[in-house]
Amino acid sequence: MTGEVRISHPVWTRLEETLLADRAVETKAFLLCRVLESEARVVFLVRELVQVPEEAYVQRTESIVEIRPEFVHQLLVRCAREGYSLLEAHSHPWAPNPRFSKVDDRSDRQKFLTTQSMSPPFRHGSLVFGSDMSFEGRFWDYQRGQMAPIARLRILRAPLETRYGTGLRPAALRVAEQSVYDRQVRAFGAEGQAILGSLRVAVVGAGGLGSQVAHALALLGVGQLILIDPDRLELSNLNRVVGASYAQAVRGWRKVLALAQRFNRARPPEQRTIVPLPEDARSPRALAHLLGCDLIVGAVDSAVVRQYLNTVAMCALIPYLDAGVGIRSEQGQLAQGGGQVQVIIPGETACLACVERGIRQSIEEQLTPHQRALSIRGGYIQGEVIPNPQVVFLNGVVGNLLVWELVKLATGCAPVQPYVYYDLLNQHVFPARAERNPDCLLCSEHPDSLLGQGVYGLAGYLPQRRARRRAKPIPTPRGE
Repeated sequence: MTGEVRISHPVWTRLEETLLADRAVETKAFLLCRVLESEARVVFLVRELVQVPEEAYVQRTESIVEIRPEFVHQLLVRCAREGYSLLEAHSHPWAPNPRFSKVDDRSDRQKFLTTQSMSPPFRHGSLVFGSDMSFEGRFWDYQRGQMAPIARLRILRAPLETRYGTGLRPAALRVAEQSVYDRQVRAFGAEGQAILGSLRVAVVGAGGLGSQVAHALALLGVGQLILIDPDRLELSNLNRVVGASYAQAVRGWRKVLALAQRFNRARPPEQRTIVPLPEDARSPRALAHLLGCDLIVGAVDSAVVRQYLNTVAMCALIPYLDAGVGIRSEQGQLAQGGGQVQVIIPGETACLACVERGIRQSIEEQLTPHQRALSIRGGYIQGEVIPNPQVVFLNGVVGNLLVWELVKLATGCAPVQPYVYYDLLNQHVFPARAERNPDCLLCSEHPDSLLGQGVYGLAGYLPQRRARRRAKPIPTPRGE
């Protein structure tokens, strides 16, 4: 089992300023977190930084930092009351590649054993940061009764920054892959290609737009693709769904099965890791896959699903890339067309709720049949009877604009553009301003927002668990 930490850029900046404010002595801070768990990984979602006031230090030198037990006990009480896990962070301000000291080893093991009675759902971990904010980390695996490493720390900004624990950086691009991706390596380097190869990306929507995105990501060598869509192929899909065949449409194949079969064949045998999931994105199984991804891509028509994906991304601190296209025609002539791509970085850029995009459509989709009939009669829902026009070239342009932003976000090869419009008739791409709402209930740093809330923020989409019969005692830590 390994661990991961996800932290928004503003909180990371405050953590760095706190730990390195005085480089002559060690400094300590605490991170209150929600946790996402699977059999192999524990992800700490940082919600809040708690600084240590001077009066809470027992001693503080260039090699020792000790906090009063009363201060830690208050934090543990809050963790138990509000369902938080705890990461303790301290600095070794003289070390560029920090390691836990023998004093840290003894102290951490004692603290972890003391707080083990709070688990589950409580998780307790420790981080030590060096002079350049490189780190080593670990957490207590209460099931095995041992420490487990925190392998990486992801800072949510553009481009994404992933820091690996001391000695845990993964191997570079494998020699076997170099011949396949040689031309891409020449474009954005072996390190950029290795980053793409390490990504796990969920593409929600396998229609005209989603198939374009999935095809490009498969050719780029993205490590693992999860294709999520419950729909079956129809003959009317064949003008725009890349990777589908006539025979598959006649037989009503699931879209994701057809795409996974075709795109896997274009990859080296060891990289055939495109996984089809023919389910609604809001199903518990699909949610489990979404929570385990590094990036989420939305290429869906439903505003309800778009807002759901936006909520999942905010709760789990996962960047979300959203795209949409539209065409208006009059008597068989194109009158207007285009699309947009939005890059949403939790805690850093505007989310869908901030810009209120799709709110009206979301309301329309949730009307009762009677309410919907009244809205159609009044002219509030346009184009209800006639299917929306769709063309492959518009999907190709917008889909590849999204893929380009994803590559920039992951590798840092060029600046990310958070919001881009494409005008089909004028063949013009231009950026648009998407202002972040400081009071947004999804992505603001307000204590009650959903940012970094993990499964707590998604409780309505998860099976209900039985409540614990009795509260567990809160241990009183000893001095370090």
